[in-house]
Amino acid sequence: MVIELLRGAEERGLRSEDYDAPELGRRFDALSADPRPAAHDVAWFDLALSVGILRHLSDVRIGRVNPRHLAVGINVERKKLDLAEFIRDALERGRVSALVRDAEPKFVQYRNLKTIYARYRALAADSTIPTLALKHIVRPGDSLEAMPVLRRRLSVFGDLPTDATTAIDGDTRRYTGAVVAAVARFQERHGLPIDSALGPATVAALNVSAARRARQLELALERIRWIPAPDAGPFVIVNVPAFELYAYDTLGASGVPTFTMNVVVGAANVGRRTPMFERDMLYAVFRPYWVIPPGILARETLPAIRRSSGYLARNDMELYRGSGDTGPAVPATAANIARVGRGEIGIRQRPGPRNSLGLVKFIFPNDHNVYMHDTPAKELFSRARRDFSHGCIRLEDPTRFGVWVLRDSAAWSPERVRHAMEEGAGSQRVDLARSLPVVIYYTTAVVRPDGAPAFYADIYGHDARLERELATGYPYRP
Repeated sequence: MVIELLRGAEERGLRSEDYDAPELGRRFDALSADPRPAAHDVAWFDLALSVGILRHLSDVRIGRVNPRHLAVGINVERKKLDLAEFIRDALERGRVSALVRDAEPKFVQYRNLKTIYARYRALAADSTIPTLALKHIVRPGDSLEAMPVLRRRLSVFGDLPTDATTAIDGDTRRYTGAVVAAVARFQERHGLPIDSALGPATVAALNVSAARRARQLELALERIRWIPAPDAGPFVIVNVPAFELYAYDTLGASGVPTFTMNVVVGAANVGRRTPMFERDMLYAVFRPYWVIPPGILARETLPAIRRSSGYLARNDMELYRGSGDTGPAVPATAANIARVGRGEIGIRQRPGPRNSLGLVKFIFPNDHNVYMHDTPAKELFSRARRDFSHGCIRLEDPTRFGVWVLRDSAAWSPERVRHAMEEGAGSQRVDLARSLPVVIYYTTAVVRPDGAPAFYADIYGHDARLERELATGYPYRP
């Protein structure tokens, strides 16, 4: 039974060879066929089997890679099992066959990922799936000689129903109808601009092999094992490559978030990327100051002030001393600007609709000085790729999020939240009635509530780094 559990490792995005399943199977067959097996052979088998199942249970529980080795601020230590006690309990309750299932993450997303992973592994073994070759952009209504190839790829990946009628006036080479709609669905699932045009980016995504998608799903399974299991209460996850926020009232049986929201995250260039970590949200600030971080001050703000004496006034900025949120303003003299350069005083942008943080920010204290906030740059949310910030997370609908975050307090009705954002006289801090777990997360493969997989670009190169770490060998390094 235990050997069969190890042989099923591939179903979970793992490798049965890592747990010696093939060798254990051979040894078991040999021992079973020998009426008087040698004691040392029995001892070796017992030890090897124990090590294999212990390693596998650890891997499905917390992953093969310690996320801290990848500068991911998620602590998996508190998720670790007392494996000896865990196995002893399973033996006593007759649940050996459920050992792995009991150790795996309870997220519905995890189970859905395994289902999709099985499908893509099967597709990866199908050598008949053709590659789409186009020399120019094809738009709806154009003639497309490669229509059979396009239809096949859209069909096997689930975007084109197998019974869809695609011919118009008998012309099966015309790019129109259900195939156009299927390409739009494909683009939406892959984080591409939704225009149904077969341009270079869409064709490249269409031609990504099923084996590569299966690898993305393996990495997604690895990362989801890192996520701390939330309590019964609400929690928030931001998936950076998807540019999405998921708010949950509770994990629930369906695993469907209460709502999702588009976000803007840190730009892909080094120094502006949104870091990955877990923290608790503690408070919100309505009509906040934007306290300009030292790095932005040195690289952008001070050079702009030196180029134009009117920069501060045009951007509604002021100098301050003490706390950026409560400290007094000081005159913008040349001497004081020099003090800014020495780090003695700072610069902030005053509250209001022009403020770079918009009308509210949500704080989950962390060493990265990253938080969620509103933004006046609303046009960015309509873009397919949304990595434009200096690292913080901009919210598409901060009013809705604020109402949800503060819903434990009857005093904070939707009307009061909107009033505090739009008409408040100054900055106002509001502490949450209870802390709200927040996970800033990174995965390029997810399963949406409708059961369809979605794949995203590896904008920070984290998939490549995780693959390299997995390739360094075994076992898990604390």
